[in-house]
Amino acid sequence: MDEENATMTDRVVEAEVEEFGTESLMELLGELFSFPADMLTPVTTLEELGLDSLALLEMGAYLAERTGVEIGSRLGEVPPHASLEQAARTIAGILAR
Repeated sequence: MDEENATMTDRVVEAEVEEFGTESLMELLGELFSFPADMLTPVTTLEELGLDSLALLEMGAYLAERTGVEIGSRLGEVPPHASLEQAARTIAGILAR
């Protein structure tokens, strides 16, 4: 990859990390786990969706692949009773570190 493409890739990754929010998390969950859109609201909890620690690891691997930020085990900071809005804020903080 030449330097110009590398710089563009870095900017795209930075934008994804900076813009990660509730909508991003809902899209990610829909893509990864095929949840219907009407199940995913800012107040829906991970517990209500039946997401366990294995699902969080899968989500962490997916995010790491897309952003280049290794977050796997740090997703343990997201409690199962967290709403998607709360989880998105926690994940955004992890990505920003």
